[in-house]
Amino acid sequence: MLKVLKRRLGLGVAALLSSLALLAWADGAAAENTKLRFAYLLADSDLPIFVAQKNGAFQAAGLDVELTEVQGGPAVVAAIASGSADVGYAAPVPPINARLNGVMVKMVLALGHEVDPDKKFLWLVASKASGAKDLAGLKGKKIAFNANGSLCELAWRDHMAKAGLSMDDVQVVILPFPQQEAALEQGAIDATCTVNPFFASMSKNTAIGAQIVASGVLADESKPTLNDVIFAGDDYIAANASSIKAFGKVIFETRNALLANRAELEAAAVEFLQLTPEAAKDFNLPIVKPELTVTEADVQILLDAMKRAGMQTQDIAAKDFVANMAP
Repeated sequence: MLKVLKRRLGLGVAALLSSLALLAWADGAAAENTKLRFAYLLADSDLPIFVAQKNGAFQAAGLDVELTEVQGGPAVVAAIASGSADVGYAAPVPPINARLNGVMVKMVLALGHEVDPDKKFLWLVASKASGAKDLAGLKGKKIAFNANGSLCELAWRDHMAKAGLSMDDVQVVILPFPQQEAALEQGAIDATCTVNPFFASMSKNTAIGAQIVASGVLADESKPTLNDVIFAGDDYIAANASSIKAFGKVIFETRNALLANRAELEAAAVEFLQLTPEAAKDFNLPIVKPELTVTEADVQILLDAMKRAGMQTQDIAAKDFVANMAP
């Protein structure tokens, strides 16, 4: 009897030790997930990131992703420069401006492009009350974009130049994307540069009577034009290349899954971008190229456009802005 008791106790201790070892392994596995702090402004290209965060895809890939929303691309740059974020999403002009001004960041993934004639994902929109039917009709009017040194500033400058206008011909109002619809409706501005999900909402707003006066980042998009990127600091890239590549792989796979299921894409747009079901029916991700590769050629197009627009005067190699980490 004593031998049986000792054997049972031994088995119990063994089971207990086995359970403790399993818990320790699980805690260790969880602890191994790499923290990645991601700063972003709300836009259509973020959608696969939100979906992947909800369904646990980042965790499964060994990443503990922390999402922080800010008001614009320059604010994303500031978050990375201050060390409060590791990686960020914005249009490409803010990270270009950052590096031109000594903030050492590079673009690592491309999330969106545009190309003529009809794959455009940025719009210059006037209200019906403004009376403007085209760019020329905006002379002397109040136009808005979300931040100085933004992709939208470049869009206004490039399109107005083609129409024979300059920024001196309009009154500029700096207004974050989420505030622009109300400002158009109230008449505080006459026109704005917008992207989805905000365009989808304001285009359905009958009180605005939205009139598209131009579309696309550049007036000439005969070649695909980069409009959405993920970027990080040089030091972070050098030390965390595998984490960035894992992050990109999850985004790529999640994006492909959404593209393969229209119902899921629309449902996600309603859940995460706050679109109405009606607006979600017209929603599309800004994808021209299926891969997430960011190239020097992509950046050169924008550097040339920024120089034409007077937004930068330096001659600097496009390679200095790119550290491609696409899966």
